[in-house]
Amino acid sequence: MQNSTLRPSSWLAKRLGLSLSTIERLRAAGSSDLPSAILIGRSIRYDETLVEQWLLDRMQAPSASVASIQSGGHNGLVA
Repeated sequence: MQNSTLRPSSWLAKRLGLSLSTIERLRAAGSSDLPSAILIGRSIRYDETLVEQWLLDRMQAPSASVASIQSGGHNGLVA
């Protein structure tokens, strides 16, 4: 296994363009909208390599709503 850098929640917030409070709220809720966190003592860390892979996976598999919009579907909103 290669060495990987463990980063704090503040790094993840900056990397994803989200606020730290959003990161903490999503993590506490167990949301799949974040990569898995690693708990070390009382510190929450994110493996940089896993975060980058998580991002690549999400970019390669668009969500159903994005696919629907791209295929001409609508999301219930009136234009």
